[in-house]
Amino acid sequence: MDWSALGKECLHGAITNVLQMAAFIIPIMVFIEILRDLNVLDLLSRPVAPFLRLYRLPKDACLPLLAGLFFGIAFGAGVILQTVREGHLTLRDLYIIHIFLVICHGFIDDTILFVAIGANGFLILVPRVLLAVGICYIISRLYKPADRLNTTRHLKTMQR
Repeated sequence: MDWSALGKECLHGAITNVLQMAAFIIPIMVFIEILRDLNVLDLLSRPVAPFLRLYRLPKDACLPLLAGLFFGIAFGAGVILQTVREGHLTLRDLYIIHIFLVICHGFIDDTILFVAIGANGFLILVPRVLLAVGICYIISRLYKPADRLNTTRHLKTMQR
């Protein structure tokens, strides 16, 4: 086996993937900033506000949650990290958003993909959404950060 050829192929694949993700994420981030400057995001967050109140999340949690839902965790991560850097979310907020997204990330693209190969979209979509809503509701009522200072320190570490 030619290890150098394998290494080159792996490196080429990794670089290609990073460039493809950057080509997707950077325009999305620019588009989101434009929407934010035009106050369009406030309009988009109004219908989601009751859902956020259910989990005791601030309205700033809307964008990362929707980005993770529609674009998946890999592409939504850029939006989530940007929101953390801006300091709009607490560690508790991030914890609930992440749990929701672990259960129900990229639900549109996943559903479309599986329906395209013959799966029942209802059976893929509805249980995921219900499970995410239920578990996050329970966690949002039970989870309270033990130490506010550690929460702040942890978020500052993440912001670097």
